[in-house]
Amino acid sequence: MAALFLVAIVVWVTRLKTRGVMRILINTIAGGALIAGLSAFNVITLPVNALNALIVGIFGLPGAGVVVAAALLL
Repeated sequence: MAALFLVAIVVWVTRLKTRGVMRILINTIAGGALIAGLSAFNVITLPVNALNALIVGIFGLPGAGVVVAAALLL
């Protein structure tokens, strides 16, 4: 299921124009910064990796909620 989701995201990103790809890249960097900031101030311990940053960057705050919930459950 995860591989199918990853392929769907790759296809979706490659269909975007350059402006859309840059927006996703900037959002992903901001998502990584959010995760790193939460982990740095010991608010919650989250793994900082590209997948988590991409999820938070694409889905925004709901994505951050999913990452936090997954970290708490696992």
